[in-house]
This record gives sequence, structure tokens and C-alpha cells, in this order.
Amino acid sequence: MKYLLYAAVFAVVMYFGIQQAMEMDDSRDWPTTQGVIIESHIFSTLETSTKFGGRDQVHEVRVLYSYSANGTHYSSNRLRIRPNRYRTEGTAKNELAQYPARKKVKVYYDPEKPERSVLSLR
Repeated sequence: MKYLLYAAVFAVVMYFGIQQAMEMDDSRDWPTTQGVIIESHIFSTLETSTKFGGRDQVHEVRVLYSYSANGTHYSSNRLRIRPNRYRTEGTAKNELAQYPARKKVKVYYDPEKPERSVLSLR
């Protein structure tokens, strides 16, 4: 029973990993439009470490931006397809500095679902 649970968890992780990889590949061909940063900040949280069972602080850059695609206005908070989480606050601050409020940015959006977008392809 224990191995069946491990296999199920592995299958779910693989499924989402493959989905993410496919979306990363597809996004390279997405059209772009101009957007504007509405707000940006760092969100810090404590997570349980898998190595030692302790708790580590993790920092995530959160950005809210607006853009138009095909004549419709959208807003999104998705910076990139992969999570943008950092172990050091300094690294998060470096990324945050790239996205100050009111900055004009290039937005990559899915032409089939323009509400899906990212600011960075990396």
C-alpha cells in the first residue's frame, strides 16, 4: 500500500512537471503586448525543510500587472511559468527591483487563452 501511494504521488508530480515543461515550450511562441505593473512586493513564508525537518524562510516576488490583448483588458499576477521563490531575501529584492509600480513591461500571452500570461520566459 505504501508503494502504491509513492507511485501515485510520483505520477502526479510528473504530470504537473510535464504540463509545466510543455507550457514553457509553448510560451516561446506567444505574442506580446505592452502591460504596466500595478504593484509588486515580496511575500515571505516559512516552509518545512525536507532535508532536516527544520523550517526555512522562502521569499516570493509577487507582481500584479495589467495588459490588453485582442481589445480586451486583463490583469495577472503570473511572473513566469515556473515558481519564482528564493531562499535569500537579497535575491528576491534583486528581482523585485525589475518590476516597480507603473513600469511598462512586455507581456507574453497565450493567443488561445489571452488571460494566461507571463512577464518572463525563463
